[in-house]
Amino acid sequence: MTVTCRLLRSRNKVLPPTEYLAVALTVLGLLVPVGESDVLGDFRKTFRATRNPEQKHEQRLAALNSVKDFDDPKLGMALVAAYSQVNKELAKREDEHREYVLRLARNVALEMREGINDPRLLLEVAMERIMALRSPASICPIVEDALSNRTLPLTLRLECARLARFLADEVPGPILKLLSKRPRSPEDTLTLLTCAGALGPGGRPALKTALGTLSHQDAALREAAFAALSTIGSGEGIAPMVERLGVERGHTLKRLTAALQVLTGQKISSSLSAWSSWLNENGQAHIQGQVPLGQGAAVVQTLAQGGTSYHGLPIEGQSVLFVVDVSQSMHVMMARKDEAEEAAPESRLERALTELVRTLQILPPDTRFNIVAFAGRLELYAEESVLASPERVQEAITWLNARKMNLGTRIHDALEIAFHLAGRGIEDAYFNSSVDTIFLLTDGQPIAGGKKDPPVGILRAAKRWNLGARVIIHTVGLGDGVPVQFLKKLAKAHGGQFAHEKSKPK
Repeated sequence: MTVTCRLLRSRNKVLPPTEYLAVALTVLGLLVPVGESDVLGDFRKTFRATRNPEQKHEQRLAALNSVKDFDDPKLGMALVAAYSQVNKELAKREDEHREYVLRLARNVALEMREGINDPRLLLEVAMERIMALRSPASICPIVEDALSNRTLPLTLRLECARLARFLADEVPGPILKLLSKRPRSPEDTLTLLTCAGALGPGGRPALKTALGTLSHQDAALREAAFAALSTIGSGEGIAPMVERLGVERGHTLKRLTAALQVLTGQKISSSLSAWSSWLNENGQAHIQGQVPLGQGAAVVQTLAQGGTSYHGLPIEGQSVLFVVDVSQSMHVMMARKDEAEEAAPESRLERALTELVRTLQILPPDTRFNIVAFAGRLELYAEESVLASPERVQEAITWLNARKMNLGTRIHDALEIAFHLAGRGIEDAYFNSSVDTIFLLTDGQPIAGGKKDPPVGILRAAKRWNLGARVIIHTVGLGDGVPVQFLKKLAKAHGGQFAHEKSKPK
């Protein structure tokens, strides 16, 4: 039996004797049985701070598995504490690992990575347990903690805030009160708007914050406001959101358009003039609440004719990072694309560089770019992204042509460096990314230290680095030996697309 937070916190309300009995029986029903209480006690002990957390990995994993079928408030808060503790232990190790990768100290970095894969797994399993909770009594304190506890990792706060969707039918009073408060930091704003968006119409107390964030200098916060307004379903958001169409660009413009489509039910593209015309002719009924809001669906927007692309994938961002495989296997030949059969074949590396040079030469001059070349070692074109001026593009082309192939396919470390260049910290904190799109090109399986690098570990790490999946990751596979499923999963998890060019085009 479950009860809402409101019932649990009714301390001063005078109830008839029969209702007192009902409440008493309900509370007794919430008490964890003795066996489960022992398990929870052991669970908490297992995740206490320790000097040697690596020695407790198996014990902690077993503890997480032991509570797989539990669903109560005590477990929810214990899981939140466990996630926070492992995250704290992991952050220091990841920071040290990144420093070695930046120094290109390959062997040391590989040895250190063995020590961070286990805690990443613990975080993933702990999050799975938290996301499996369904009872309002379990979810309510977790959502409250996410909205008010600034010491929690931001990833944890955001995921817990999304659990509020299971409270949407009857939003507990404490959560409504927290939503109405003015956030004190970007992290607080992001968490509050995420929670409000999950609640739909129940998130209305956050309306003032959402409207006030529409013109925030940080695109991540603006996008969170768009998403929240789209599901809260208030007509007050329509006109100011339409106005933003004349300001936003790239991925943020697409996300704004999608939010407007959900809010209004209209299938209009990103055109300011088209939305303005609709607003003037038909929008008043929506603004005044005469038409149901927040029930539409976003329409997939495709690349416009003649737009910039890379291996057929659209370049719609304002700051692009190309991560290119230059491993020894890239010397393998493949048929030239779109040419006569008798044309001489080209190597995979030639194909990759030819396409990248073509793309760089047609980038708009106000687009920023950078390049990471990876194999057994990593090489950076520039310490930070640069504008695509003719001079910089030519310099980058010269740099590309000087790259030498070597053994190894260090995809994990290449992506780690990519997110470092993007300004996304390894520690779980809020960062406004300086890169909005990553293109990863490879021709083979991830290899590090002369052995296969499990793709699941790379997927887990990328999810941690890319908070909120705001950086789009597109993936490109060249040749016939590419890890198709891995590249597809990586792209899908981060809002991107996968392109595959086989050795012999059909």
